[in-house]
Amino acid sequence: MLPSDGKKPREVIEGLVGFGLMKSKKDPTMYGIATVWENEAAFDKMSLNPRAKDGGGLVQKLQKLCDGDVKGEGFYIESL
Repeated sequence: MLPSDGKKPREVIEGLVGFGLMKSKKDPTMYGIATVWENEAAFDKMSLNPRAKDGGGLVQKLQKLCDGDVKGEGFYIESL
């Protein structure tokens, strides 16, 4: 996905409704990414993709843009 390509997330990744990037107020070097999926089945289908574990190369792309370590930690929100 590119910011200027005009595509919606679900047009690029099946089942992905949207995502957001968050920056910590307490530690400006900390960022988080949140994703919203059509349903749990869509998320489960994506997670079965062998490239899902490395974010499809996202970690390597982020490391090129960052000065520090890129670390990940996941959690699950049942509903909003």
